[in-house]
Amino acid sequence: MIELTDTDKMPFGKYKGEPMQDVPASYFHWLWSFGRDQNKLCPVADYIRRNKDILEKEYPDGIW
Repeated sequence: MIELTDTDKMPFGKYKGEPMQDVPASYFHWLWSFGRDQNKLCPVADYIRRNKDILEKEYPDGIW
């Protein structure tokens, strides 16, 4: 599995092509809430898992 970094491009969705660091935490929260069971090995899910503490600070209203 590819390990995405902050400067890698988002591979799909509304923010496709944007650097991962520029994708809003609220979008990652949406993906985490609605898609994590479907794509456990997805590089984006892995990115969210590795950066969850930072994303929680950027989007404290979400239930992670």
